Amino acid sequence: MENKKKTNLLNIILIIFIIALLISAICYFIYIQVKKNDSTNTANTETTNTENAELTNTENNETEVAETTKSKNLTFTKEEYPKVDGATAMLPMSIEIAKSVIGLSDSEAESFIFHNTTSKAYENLINKKADLIFVSEPSDDILNKAKEKGVEFEMVGIGRDGFVFVVNKENPVNSLTIEQIQNIYTGKITNWSEVGGEDTDIVAYQREPNSGSQNLMEKMVMKDLKMMTAPKDLEIDEMAGLIDSIASKEYSNSKQALGYSIYLYAKEQYVRDNIKFLSINDVYPTDETIANGTYPLSKVVYAIYRKDEPEDSNVRKLVNWLLTDEGQNVVEAGGYTKIK
Repeated sequence: MENKKKTNLLNIILIIFIIALLISAICYFIYIQVKKNDSTNTANTETTNTENAELTNTENNETEVAETTKSKNLTFTKEEYPKVDGATAMLPMSIEIAKSVIGLSDSEAESFIFHNTTSKAYENLINKKADLIFVSEPSDDILNKAKEKGVEFEMVGIGRDGFVFVVNKENPVNSLTIEQIQNIYTGKITNWSEVGGEDTDIVAYQREPNSGSQNLMEKMVMKDLKMMTAPKDLEIDEMAGLIDSIASKEYSNSKQALGYSIYLYAKEQYVRDNIKFLSINDVYPTDETIANGTYPLSKVVYAIYRKDEPEDSNVRKLVNWLLTDEGQNVVEAGGYTKIK
């Protein structure tokens, strides 16, 4: 009897021990699971924080890039935009500049921007009727007029163009040297046969004094040589009129005619099928030969303003912007070769 009691007690103790072990195992399992979950949550939190930090940095970088890009673009309202004027040939470029800086459409820019002739543009700048002009370099006469009024010019080259000589397509002559042109316009050469053409008189057209192309003719081609005085009917007020006189099939002397113009104007703005450009010193005027300077009558086009223009003025800001990559792209869109 006593032994049976002892056996039962041992069984009870064994059962209690087994139950205790089971409870311990369950508690240990729960502990491990809780710890595992805590580690996972911590890792997820760290990953989320890292991703958020990277996203924030990315957004900040994108903002910095956007701000940098924006800082390169100049923006004016119509009221802030300088009052501009300039040469007829430079009007398309001037329109492109206004479109880019003000954000105008083609039609809006065309109605907003107006150019007079070169001489009138200089007159307006001298008299403060214009803030900025896009032109070729001034003639000595214009510089003297400015000096009389105490005005000095700030000239900034912004692009390149060419000065070209044009004849009727029926004229067999395709090339002249600068020396031959000088001799024609001083009156030493008077017949096309003297330069490889037909036996007929040369009708040498000129432009009005102080016009952009006349000034270029005097400075680039004639240099110190004095041009012969042109008969009134051979002195043309506008470039379009000169080109028409050479291209026309109605004028009896068109085939004999010789004249000069601006490359961009005659090539793209006032195109006439019945004229042709002459090679100068055996180099034909093209975008490439003008850009690389092999064409001997390549020229710089300028943005010009008064030297007393305030340092922080919108005029100076606009001209400085025209020398940036963005500004030079706009100059090129206007038909000119980049200055740099």
